[in-house]
Amino acid sequence: SVRVCFEHDVWPTREVPAYSVRRRPQDGGAAEDREAFDPQVDDVVEVMVQASESNPGGWSLGRVKTIKNSFYFIGFVSSQRASQDVIVERDALRPCSAEPALEPSSLERRVIAVAEELHDWIFSEDSTGCLSHVQSCAGLLVSACSALDGRAPEVLLVGEPRAVVLAERLLVQIHFPNQLQMHRFHQTREELLRRLDEAQQWHNTRHREVFSVDQALVGKMIGKKGENINRVREKHAVDIQIQEYDSGRETTTVTITGESDEAVQSAREEIELVREKFPLKPEQVGWILGKSYQNITEIARQTELSHARFEDSENSLELCGLKHQVEDARMLIQAHMEYLSVYRSMDQEQQAIQQSFERLDASSGGRGRGRAGRGKGGDGASESGGRKGGGGGRGRKG
Repeated sequence: SVRVCFEHDVWPTREVPAYSVRRRPQDGGAAEDREAFDPQVDDVVEVMVQASESNPGGWSLGRVKTIKNSFYFIGFVSSQRASQDVIVERDALRPCSAEPALEPSSLERRVIAVAEELHDWIFSEDSTGCLSHVQSCAGLLVSACSALDGRAPEVLLVGEPRAVVLAERLLVQIHFPNQLQMHRFHQTREELLRRLDEAQQWHNTRHREVFSVDQALVGKMIGKKGENINRVREKHAVDIQIQEYDSGRETTTVTITGESDEAVQSAREEIELVREKFPLKPEQVGWILGKSYQNITEIARQTELSHARFEDSENSLELCGLKHQVEDARMLIQAHMEYLSVYRSMDQEQQAIQQSFERLDASSGGRGRGRAGRGKGGDGASESGGRKGGGGGRGRKG
């Protein structure tokens, strides 16, 4: 006999004769066989019986007693079912299984241990599908998870010896190793996703400034051995990333991130180098540069520019430094430029006075005040001329 137990004891345990137990036939059989199935009166068929409080659902042997329209009156052949006849449609009938009755003496029972890392998986729906596939491929009677009396889960295999050996190989050599790798992958994936989420949350709370700097200025911005950029990082507790050098681009992207907008803005102000072209008219060049570049050198020193260069070919002044340094230098240059017209007016007025002295001196025969006037006027003209003359020279560097 075969002892039949049910999960969670939903139905009473029972023993049935081995000759009444067969393998489950292939699901439904071929489509043409189902279409050709046409039970007649007195035919023995299998009938689907719904589950009840005392019996599970399943297929039982029955005999066709009567057929009325599309309904079949079936009487049960097996003593395991109630003797009351049932009335069903053809969809609830199928041909009797051609599978032979079980031979208990030819069956083998084997238990396969499950690795601890797969305990969650073995109770999942995915595991149920996997074990069903193994049962079908190997031709087993049973391939199911067993976890009795709180013990670690195991896989129970029941079938002919060859089928059990094949099923064990499928599980131990194929399914278990691959499921283990998948389990570890998902664990790693979940950890990486968790870290990514934390990084995104942290990133979203950070303030950021992105700007471009001429590649030629990157070295000055970083400073000798990174001295300048490291100083700004430590001072404002920010992270500064500089895009790698690319000969195909004229600018480099700089990204500053920090915990506050104030820190990020302050760091940018202390590290962002800019270059600005300041065009000059020919008559302004000498006045702005000064004698031996004295004027522009002093402006560059006062505003702490990285450099100030005069470009002969463009007749322009290039200012390079931090943004506020360049702005300050431009303001000083513009203010200095406004005095050019004033000094020109002063020169013109002094020249007119000198000419008056010369005319007076000529009319008086070159005596007295005319000579004194020339001496004073000459000093004044020399001073004014010195201011203009000092800017007369042009150079490429200052």
